[in-house]
Amino acid sequence: MDSAIPLARQIKVKRLNRHVITKNMGVIFSYAFLISMAVIILYPILVTLMSAFNVSNSLYSTSFFPENFSLTENFIHLFNNTPYLSWYRNTFLVSIITMILSTFIVTISGFVYSRYRYKSRKSALMSLLIIQIIPSGSGLIALYAIANSIGIYSSANATLYTYIFMILIYTTGGITMNTILMKGYYDSIPRALDESAKIDGATQLQIFKEILLPLVKPMIMVIAIFCFLGPIGDIIMPKFLIASMDSEAKTLAVGLMGLINNIKESSYNVFAAGAVLAAIPPVLVFYKFQDYIVGGLTSGGVKG
Repeated sequence: MDSAIPLARQIKVKRLNRHVITKNMGVIFSYAFLISMAVIILYPILVTLMSAFNVSNSLYSTSFFPENFSLTENFIHLFNNTPYLSWYRNTFLVSIITMILSTFIVTISGFVYSRYRYKSRKSALMSLLIIQIIPSGSGLIALYAIANSIGIYSSANATLYTYIFMILIYTTGGITMNTILMKGYYDSIPRALDESAKIDGATQLQIFKEILLPLVKPMIMVIAIFCFLGPIGDIIMPKFLIASMDSEAKTLAVGLMGLINNIKESSYNVFAAGAVLAAIPPVLVFYKFQDYIVGGLTSGGVKG
């Protein structure tokens, strides 16, 4: 009996040690995965940042900190020798207008899909899901043909009409998925609020403006941020639609890409300086509204 007790304790200790080792291994692998992902994400950012202050016209340096370091030279070259401010203005004007139009339409369409019941409702929702399956790049040729057929490129104000056309494309392109997100957020709000307001004599418009609209503010902010950031990083559609226009008529992504297209005349460090400046607004937006982004997406996924 006396020898059986230590044996039982040894077995218990071995099981405990095995549990501790297994638990620690899971923590170690989790931290290793997170650290590796952080390195993968941060390395290109650090390379771009260091290249923006390197004047040797190379994306890479023999040391982490560039030997030919300059705080202003690449940025001065960017502003003096390229229409960077015009690219900046064009891009953010498109982003702001797209954000306003898309957010307005999606807020109303999500309310309609969530609160109203009609015959074609399920078919319309299914159509939105099917549209999401189609790759956005598959319609570029058709969009160019439409723009050419309605005389955008042959008009006197070709640049203005092209940008209006792009804004309409960005606005309609973001409606499908954002409408589904907004509908899910509306669905997470109890319908008892609507019914109690109707008993008090409120109209449907009053329910939307005074009750539901303040409650869906987090999701409105999320959709507004997504719609604002979408055109900033897009290069495929602007390059396809405005490739033949003047340099000042280009967007930020297309203009910066032009700095490194020609191998013999590439300005990699000027490109990096422009990329750093272009990244400032999205970073500030995410930093300022990160609580809305996390809270809006998690709350909107409660009900479908």
